[in-house]
Amino acid sequence: MRQIKKWITLLPLVLLILASGCSTFDSVNPFSDQKPLDPKKFRFADLPVPNGLSLSASDSFIFETPGTRAGTLVYTGFKNYHDTVAFYRERMPEHGWKLINSIERGEASLTFEKPGWTATIFVRSVLLRTRAKINLGPKGKSMVEEDLPPRK
Repeated sequence: MRQIKKWITLLPLVLLILASGCSTFDSVNPFSDQKPLDPKKFRFADLPVPNGLSLSASDSFIFETPGTRAGTLVYTGFKNYHDTVAFYRERMPEHGWKLINSIERGEASLTFEKPGWTATIFVRSVLLRTRAKINLGPKGKSMVEEDLPPRK
């Protein structure tokens, strides 16, 4: 009987610990001088984002100057994985992006390019949530065989 009472007492505590460990909170330190990042400033106009996904500012990074831009944008939310992949396949071309390749096996990797730029989008499901990670940067010089050192 004592064993059952012990488990009944501990069960809510264990569930609380498990629930808090599986979630992430984008909290702001009230004692910090820094203002929270504005998600609208953390987006590029030609990179669409499906409704239902929110920017994870702590996992994202952007470098932008008048001549270049690069970064990693991470979005998460309760959006269907397959709908998210279909969204990027359909909407990226509307913004001038051309699909170069895609690989899907448990996770989708979609690579797009437009003149001077490349974007790779990784989509995966994590605990009933969908995570989309977009890597964006300038397109480098294409490598052709003449650029390779000769084999010996």
